[in-house]
Amino acid sequence: MSRGLLLTAFMPAACFFKAWVSKMLGDRMPESDGRLSLDFRRHTDRIGMMMVIVFGFGFGHEMKHDISNMKHMKRDITLISLAAPIAYFFMYILLYNLAILIFSISFSSFLLASIYFILSEAAESCLAFGVIALLPLPPLDGFQIFYQFSWPKFRRWYFSHYQKIMYWSRMILYGIFLLAIITDGELSLIGFLSDLWAKLFNQLIFFRLDYFKMTEKILRYIFRFDAVID
Repeated sequence: MSRGLLLTAFMPAACFFKAWVSKMLGDRMPESDGRLSLDFRRHTDRIGMMMVIVFGFGFGHEMKHDISNMKHMKRDITLISLAAPIAYFFMYILLYNLAILIFSISFSSFLLASIYFILSEAAESCLAFGVIALLPLPPLDGFQIFYQFSWPKFRRWYFSHYQKIMYWSRMILYGIFLLAIITDGELSLIGFLSDLWAKLFNQLIFFRLDYFKMTEKILRYIFRFDAVID
């Protein structure tokens, strides 16, 4: 359920925000390509979509850009590249606060507990996608930011080996996903980075949940008795 929400709502929202920022900064190519839309079909890649559904990791269509109308290229490309990760991180904070708030005001409601789990898993997925977007691997947003501040020699090397770099970049990204899947998250670069970002964003989680009381509420609802807890 949470992965379905990610594909149909949260990923399109992040892509829409990135396309909107691009338009505001003079780049109208995403709009002409239909990316200024909340329709998930405009943003999802078939292989990436299947990976999200099956494994929880994946990717969408790469967004094309036209830099010819940008007034401040380095600044504008950096802002555009930050748009999607910021959107994912914002949705993580919003969803986590909403999930905890919904459950904290419930009274032995199994339905609200289920909603909490769905929203919290969706929040974790948004956090992971924000982290993935910031990885310094082409064509991800993190690489685009790095490229803007890289040295001329690196740029020449990048363009002269573009095809090989793109191929090995995708292989590395698949390897990161596969390692996390094989080890059941024990060796997960995405999980490690997500934990670091979560520690930062925890300062913006305004509602707190007592997991001990949450378990008690669920038990009371299922078994219809007052759990005696020492």
